[in-house]
Parts: sequence; C-alpha cells; structure tokens
Amino acid sequence: MDRVQPSGTFIVLKYRHAFSNQISDKLINSIQLGSVPTRIKQVRTTSDYRVWVLVTCADTLKVRYRQSLPGFHAITGCDFNPAFFRKGKSKPYKTLKKYPEYQEAFKNFGNSELIENLDQQQNIFNIIQRFICNVYNVHNVIDVDAARLQIFIDSYTVSDVNEAFNRKKLRNFDASNLPPCKSELLQQFLRANYICTIWSNAHLKNPTTYQPDNNGWILKDQKYQFKWFEGDQLPSYVSDSLKTQSETDGEGDIDDDEAIDWSNSDEENENIDDNDEN
Repeated sequence: MDRVQPSGTFIVLKYRHAFSNQISDKLINSIQLGSVPTRIKQVRTTSDYRVWVLVTCADTLKVRYRQSLPGFHAITGCDFNPAFFRKGKSKPYKTLKKYPEYQEAFKNFGNSELIENLDQQQNIFNIIQRFICNVYNVHNVIDVDAARLQIFIDSYTVSDVNEAFNRKKLRNFDASNLPPCKSELLQQFLRANYICTIWSNAHLKNPTTYQPDNNGWILKDQKYQFKWFEGDQLPSYVSDSLKTQSETDGEGDIDDDEAIDWSNSDEENENIDDNDEN
C-alpha cells in the first residue's frame, strides 16, 4: 500500500484535529496557507484545488448552500459517478444556486436516513428529478421520463398531419442529449448518496458501514460495476416490434426469381406457410 498520504486527506485530517482541539482560527488559516499554495500550481485542474476553493469560500456561503455542494458534485459527475452528457458543472451549478429547494435536497445526501428510509429517499429523488429537468431546460416538468418525451416531441412533432416524416433528421438524433430515464437516474442518485456518506465521514477510520450493493453498484466476478438501471432496457412492445422487424428482414432475403413469384398475387402471398421451406 502506498505510504504517501493523499494531500487532500491530509488537509482534512489537519482541520479535524484543529477543530477537535479548539485551535484558533489564525492557526487554522496558517494550516490552510501552509498546506496549499506550495502545490496550487500543480493541482489547478484537480479535485484538490476544488476542495481548497470550497474551504476558502466557506465563510462567505450560506450553511444550506455549502452543505448542498458535496451532493451536487457527486450526482453531476465525479471520480466515482458519470457526468451528464454535455452538461458539465456550470449550468447545473447555476440551477442549484437559484433554487433553495434543490439546495435543501442535496443537503440530505450522505445521511443514513436517505438509505434506510425509503419514503424519504423517494421524496428527495422526486426533487432531484425536477432539478435534472431544469438542467435540461424542460421547465414545469417533475418527471424525467416526461421530460425525455417532451424534448423528443418538441424536436420532431410535425406542424401538419400531411407533412412528410423527415427520416434524415431522425437519423441524426443523438439519444445522449436526452436526460437519463427514471430508472437510470435512480441508480445515479443512489451512487451519489453513497459517495457522500463516505465523504461526510472521511475523517473516520471506517467512513461507512454500508455496502455498494443496492446503492448503484453490483458485484460481478469479485468486482463492483455500475448498475445502470433496473428492469428491461426497452418496453416489451418495442422489443417485440424490433424482433418482428428482424424476422421480416430475414424473410426478405430471397432469390430474385422467388421475389417475382411472390409479387404476382397478394392472395397467394397470404396463403404462404412461413414454416414451409419448400
């Protein structure tokens, strides 16, 4: 095991020691200034720099807002959780800063109650759904599945029923630009909360007693992997439709002579036995 202690953890432990022993603010500031500037140029793009920024700005931020930042960072993308495609941090951050309701929800991340109390978990998750809808510019919608549908409708609804369907436009559609579905967002939410339980107790020898299982990960071949969603990947009627289409395409792979014979009579085609290989 590497004996070099991560610098970010080292600073956290120093602060913990300072507060536990009621060391003065001046000494805390000296710890801060003595620990960080010597390496600030090397870590400007790393999480260590963000931690330092949060520490130095702590006195200027409201308590609720400050407490919401770990949960916000965990769910919008960090070292242990994927980010939302092309959303980054800036737009979600502005949304968080504007709405106290979202700050209050993110403040709960890391609490054991959010793991053990399913009713509380569902209430907070519903608020996070609204937050994600706002991030994707679908306002006045409280359900991410409804937001996905709304984005698709806004992009592809025709103005006239007689208007030709633009297949080329649909072909260029990138589903990654849609918000995650509810099942997928729930796993992202569970991972973010689990991550925050560790961050909130990072100064302890055992930061958490909970396991990654059922908190956004699954154990496979002795390794933890993301649990992306629960249930079927596609609705059953979509899967059945794709299966039918695939079978139809297979039946269409015939010789030209056979194709000519089949096209002679619609009535004859209806009487063809699919299981007849002759």
